[in-house]
Amino acid sequence: MDNEELIEKLAHEVAEWEYSTYYLEKEELFDLEGFLLDHHAHALKEELEETYGRPLNEKFWVGSLAYQRLKRTREVVKEMDAEQERKREEFAESLVENKKAREQLLRDLRASQRRSQLRVIPGGQSNSSKK
Repeated sequence: MDNEELIEKLAHEVAEWEYSTYYLEKEELFDLEGFLLDHHAHALKEELEETYGRPLNEKFWVGSLAYQRLKRTREVVKEMDAEQERKREEFAESLVENKKAREQLLRDLRASQRRSQLRVIPGGQSNSSKK
């Protein structure tokens, strides 16, 4: 595989980022070293290490302005996702509370209707039974 094909494949893997097998979740980095070693690009790895320093993964990505922007954007997106999840949970809780309140209202309404349907029937001793 020549360098052009390798770079094309690397670009594809980097574009996949989290879904790539080379994504290092703890560091939130793409494993450039692993990618190069898996594709037998030892010479390119050594050349990049000479240019950027060792360890290649950290030194290469720290110096990348695009990566820094991506990292900041991902942090903002994670915060937005967390906020959205919090709002979703609050909304779900409010639906449950609303349902409970409606059910209580219906119970109270039924109870008041039952009370209003009860009528006192005049009774007691009639005049004929007094004799």
